[in-house]
Amino acid sequence: MQPNSLVPFLTDLQLGLIAIGALVVVGVILYNQWQAHKARKPRAMQPGDDLSTSPDDLPDDSADVFPSVSRPPSQPVSQSAPASSHASAQPAASSTAARREPSFSFPGEPASAETPASDVAAGDARETSLSDGDGEQDGAAETTVAAGTTGTAQWSDAHPKPGVIDPLIDCIVPVRLDSEVSGDRVLPLLNRLRRAGTKQVHVEGLRSDTPAWELVRGGHRYRELQVAVQLANRTGPLNALEFSEFISAVQAFCEQLDASADLPEMSEAVANARELDAFSAACDIQLGVNVLSDGAPWSAAYVQNIATQDGLVLSRDGTRFTRFHPGSDGVQRALLTLHFGDTNFLRDDLTAKAGHQITLLLDVPTSDAQLKPFKLICEYAYSLSQRMGARVVDDNLQPLTEASFVAIQKKLDGLYEALDNRGIPAGSSAAVRLFSH
Repeated sequence: MQPNSLVPFLTDLQLGLIAIGALVVVGVILYNQWQAHKARKPRAMQPGDDLSTSPDDLPDDSADVFPSVSRPPSQPVSQSAPASSHASAQPAASSTAARREPSFSFPGEPASAETPASDVAAGDARETSLSDGDGEQDGAAETTVAAGTTGTAQWSDAHPKPGVIDPLIDCIVPVRLDSEVSGDRVLPLLNRLRRAGTKQVHVEGLRSDTPAWELVRGGHRYRELQVAVQLANRTGPLNALEFSEFISAVQAFCEQLDASADLPEMSEAVANARELDAFSAACDIQLGVNVLSDGAPWSAAYVQNIATQDGLVLSRDGTRFTRFHPGSDGVQRALLTLHFGDTNFLRDDLTAKAGHQITLLLDVPTSDAQLKPFKLICEYAYSLSQRMGARVVDDNLQPLTEASFVAIQKKLDGLYEALDNRGIPAGSSAAVRLFSH
């Protein structure tokens, strides 16, 4: 009878272990959902922002909203009205014919001439995984090296060409190989090396035939590998749980390759992540410009028609239109987004949904500063106002004047300088990854 008495005991033990394991898994899932729920969102520029100071002095978001900045789309200032028989008809532009359009110019630059609507609205509508409007990036675009006045940059074995991984925003783990490894052998092992919690993970290899790092791909051979987890993004800094998940995945990866890794200290990685997150939170600015109807409300169908004609692309969730522009690395990225109150262009009845206000939003740190994106968004806003019979106003429904434009641009220049000093220029691949979810 003694051997048989062990069977119920072992069964209860096994069930207890399974229950504990299930609770741990549920706890991890709930923790990650909580992290995503409290994700940082871009804030509107504040009136006291002095972005020409050092990153440590960048302001918090306790002040009132800057007069010429709109709220994020989650808090629209839309003056919605019931749909009328005139809602879908194009408003007359006569009310704006005599209105003087500000000339958006910078110090040392001649005042810009009136920009034709077709030129303002032009832009490549091709949507990519790096800028699909949903904040996700796969980091798959290779960095290009521009030729300067002194010639094209040279890369050697001692200084291999960088890939996607960036020491400024990633925690990097070098993987030591006993011999060269093929990409075809590595690729099946990457299933656990996609994300650690809410942070992206990348695996790169140093090719045997050229001195260049790249995301591992089939058909290539690599003499070195490196694995990296992103230190911060808009969900917050890399935390201890995410770091532990990352290290466990790296160790399993190395065991499968008979390789070894130089693992970083958790305390140092988490501290670096918190410092980077504090900096990025201070620079996470969103600017808005509003186009307000002078007369009857617009139907959502009419707004959709205008946005589509202007080459803007509807987001996957249907809440916004995006205008794309090629960055310095040739990758198409979002330049601005167009919102029409709380309209969902995929689910709502577009003939019945109506409102007086369109909001154009600029995600400042992810837009290339060299494009002068705030100037472009203002020019597009005035192009819309001329065509739709409307006014360009700030969040307090006051006209956006040339003086307010210059004041905002000066503040933006300070933010751009802070990002440049950090080595993460606005609109760069590193900035797009850092200011994403």
